[in-house]
Amino acid sequence: MTKLELFELIKLDFANEYNISVADLGDNFLAESAVLATIQYSLLLKINEISKNVWAGSSDLETLLSVGFDKLGRLPFPAVSGIYTCSTVAISGETAQIPIGTQFKFGDYVFESLNLIDPGDDIEIRAITAGTDSVLIITNELNSVAPLVSISDIITVTSVDTVATDEEDIDDYREDVVQSFTLRPNGGNAADYILWADDIAAIRTVYPYAADGEAGKIVVYCEGISPFVPVSGTIDEVIEAIKYDLDGDGRVLVDLFPFINDTYILPVQITDINIELTGGVGGQLAAAAVIVEAYLYDIRPYLPTLNKTRDATTDTITVAALIKVLADNDITFTAVTLKVKPLGGGEQTVTEYQVGDADDPTYYGEIPVLDTLIIP
Repeated sequence: MTKLELFELIKLDFANEYNISVADLGDNFLAESAVLATIQYSLLLKINEISKNVWAGSSDLETLLSVGFDKLGRLPFPAVSGIYTCSTVAISGETAQIPIGTQFKFGDYVFESLNLIDPGDDIEIRAITAGTDSVLIITNELNSVAPLVSISDIITVTSVDTVATDEEDIDDYREDVVQSFTLRPNGGNAADYILWADDIAAIRTVYPYAADGEAGKIVVYCEGISPFVPVSGTIDEVIEAIKYDLDGDGRVLVDLFPFINDTYILPVQITDINIELTGGVGGQLAAAAVIVEAYLYDIRPYLPTLNKTRDATTDTITVAALIKVLADNDITFTAVTLKVKPLGGGEQTVTEYQVGDADDPTYYGEIPVLDTLIIP
């Protein structure tokens, strides 16, 4: 409600009380109405501010960070620099060691060595710029910033030791805070696994299911932030987070979960989504892809271990929903075609597709990822 609307309501109250028309109210009534409207509007703003900050799902940033730190014991995860092991090629007859801090470059990004090595030994490097912009993959080649005497100026990535991650998105952090209130941990139920995995910066969330045909055991599918399919090192972190729990001065083994290993803690399964925009405009394809990716980001498996009631709007991709989200963002098209490749299988043209069918263990932990968006 605006201040003007309050002003008009107060004037109407005065007119009704004295049985006269609003037009006949004198200057004194109008002045008093204006003062009362200002006071009540200020109170309304304050009440709205307080009520918004009562719940973490709607609170302002300052309140969210304060509540989140109290509840989760952390602020949003900072960006993490990727750490990589690279091979080197020794120059014959040269023995000079490669010092810590030796710099290498890949594209626009600089990396520094973390260990003192002999020529020909593997070298560990870290991105100076944290986050996924500076990410490397196996077989990438880096060049030394300054000429090297005892090894080739080119080194090659052979393994990813620490996965680069961006600073945690504030909406993802808010979701974690809200989950810490809404999920009810209870001796190893589904909520426990989700809350335990919140300790891992590279993990968005996990999807726990009762292991098919194995009484008393749980299989957990892990979704990364970037990439969606976490690397084995991140899976190991999730295993540790589940097997161990913070307790006072350190970590204490939880003997309730001796079966937890990489047989039961797995990466999510990807189903590729291909979209055709008939009548689309080429200049809008990039924007349309961002919109579709944001829509798919919220489509995730229904977990019977966590929710009694399935909500089809959160686990099913539909052509109708795609049309709406694209039209709402002023994307030009005449028709939308939805094609899916379930778990990397054959492509199917459908009008809707449910991810993570809870009745079929084959599809446990399935999430949709946009593969292509084209104008046919």
